[in-house]
Amino acid sequence: MEKQSKTLVMLIGGMMKEMFRVLKKRNAEQAEANLTIEQFRLLYLISKEEDEVNQKQIADLMGKDESAILRMIDCLESRDLVRRVVDLNDRRKNHLMVSKKGDRAIEQWLNIERDLNKELLEGLEQADLDAFYKVIDHLQSKAKDL
Repeated sequence: MEKQSKTLVMLIGGMMKEMFRVLKKRNAEQAEANLTIEQFRLLYLISKEEDEVNQKQIADLMGKDESAILRMIDCLESRDLVRRVVDLNDRRKNHLMVSKKGDRAIEQWLNIERDLNKELLEGLEQADLDAFYKVIDHLQSKAKDL
């Protein structure tokens, strides 16, 4: 199928599929903690929250239901990547914290991703990248307005 006959969704989806395939493969080969993209995203979101974070906040941030987030948290906790800390003011609440092992997993993932980005961008001129980023910004902005 010719590129002009593909929709933006098909083109961007295909690009993302290939990039995620390589990222997942390299993570499995190189990282201690073999994380899925969603597990990494969850771990990373927890690590970036300045205040204590709970499961409901993460579910809202990721656009997923709380039961799906709970299963992911259980998986990360069983692998010692996160831990739940009971809220001292409300024992029904748990706050999430990334462990040292989780911090290492994040660092390894980001290094793998950085190296992949470098490889993928090889051979492109800065003007090409500037145009690409401009198009991506435009598409994101337009999609948000819809």
